Amino acid sequence: MDTVVISISQRGRGSKLIHSMVAHLDAVTSLAVDPNGIYLMSGSHDCSVRLWNLDSKTCVQEITAHRKKSEEAIYDVAFHPSKAYIASAGADALARVYV
Repeated sequence: MDTVVISISQRGRGSKLIHSMVAHLDAVTSLAVDPNGIYLMSGSHDCSVRLWNLDSKTCVQEITAHRKKSEEAIYDVAFHPSKAYIASAGADALARVYV
């Protein structure tokens, strides 16, 4: 299985790539940035949710909590706007909240 890369680019006219991170072993299905702009969260069909520090561009936590169903796993990830909660929704018919 190939490794999937998440690329970060500057926004606006003439956008340019500023960093790529080796991310997941299957398709990345969702991305979310926390309200403070410190962390990026990614979800994938490899059944993992990964939390990335945007300053250091490193994975600081990996959560594997969903099961694969019909070659799919995680559909969406989200940060709570004001509390230290993250959430994921998967093909296994589960919505999970993490503290």
